[in-house]
Amino acid sequence: MKVVILSDNKPGHYKQSLGIVEKMTECQREWLEIQFRAKWRDNLLRIFMSIFGGMTLPTTLIRTLLQWSLTASTYNAIQNVQDVDVVLSTGSSVAAVNLLLGKTLNTRTVTCRRPSPVGIRHFDLAILPMLSWEKAKGRDNVCKTIGVPNPIAPDTLNILRTQLLQKLNLSDCPRIGVLVGGTDQHETITIEDAERLDEICKAVTEEMNVQILVTTSRRTPSDVTEYLKSQLGQADWCPLFIAPDTPSELGDPYQAILALSDILIVTADSFSMVCEAASSGRKVIVLSLSRKSWRQPKRYKVYEYMEQHSIVKRCTLDRLSQQIEEAFASGCDANTPLQDTKKAVDGIRTLMEGN
Repeated sequence: MKVVILSDNKPGHYKQSLGIVEKMTECQREWLEIQFRAKWRDNLLRIFMSIFGGMTLPTTLIRTLLQWSLTASTYNAIQNVQDVDVVLSTGSSVAAVNLLLGKTLNTRTVTCRRPSPVGIRHFDLAILPMLSWEKAKGRDNVCKTIGVPNPIAPDTLNILRTQLLQKLNLSDCPRIGVLVGGTDQHETITIEDAERLDEICKAVTEEMNVQILVTTSRRTPSDVTEYLKSQLGQADWCPLFIAPDTPSELGDPYQAILALSDILIVTADSFSMVCEAASSGRKVIVLSLSRKSWRQPKRYKVYEYMEQHSIVKRCTLDRLSQQIEEAFASGCDANTPLQDTKKAVDGIRTLMEGN
């Protein structure tokens, strides 16, 4: 089986596609980075395919659309694609290209998440997290997952952990990984949140023999990143503080923190980071920070489901210290890891068996 993955070069989307193809050991894979001549051409192509995506289109029209919307290098790369069984994409901007390639190559099309405004009705398979199930009612082309697929798995993390412990010469003690996200229309992390988080980390390390490993994201406000780096990054009990684009001897610093940690604290704003942490087999605390609106994001219903099924625990900063203590007190019982990547792979394999 040959799978072509269309990438919009966004890490959150890239990781979803990567997680799926890494688990499909029987497939050949080819990555294509999709770049548009201009954003407005991307938008118009999406609108066109949301209207005409279910129709049979002449090959000459498809080629014209692709050549009109994509950069010359991207269009030339697409022209060389052949003998493909599945076109896989994650994200809205590559969804229309996915459908057009499916038509020209007469192959199966698969999307992760629900691309806007194209929707899922024209795809052979849509891999949808729980927060998108409501809009997909009655569709028979849906593979339902709780969160989103990703490359994280307990077995691979445990192997990496052993390698990193030898390489980094870390002390023999429990470790807490803190995964800090950023801001969106619903919530954010403020300097006040960062100060309180710093206080909690210091108190926890004074009370227990633990280390803190921290990473911030590209969406973390710069003043928050700088504050946390100046406080946590200088502490002896924080051997790893990874900010975006920071040079590191580690191949994948983010995955290194997942591997080395016994408990993961991840801010609730990032659904993809929560899903990755929840796939790790580690104990996971989803941390809610400052709210920007009175509306509760849809992702919170998924977090509630995860907590009910012993996948994560949820708390605010006021209860974080208590939640950490309870996590350590519960001993070696790890959380139940998500199996979303396996579900996605099984869905694609079932699709191909019915081809």
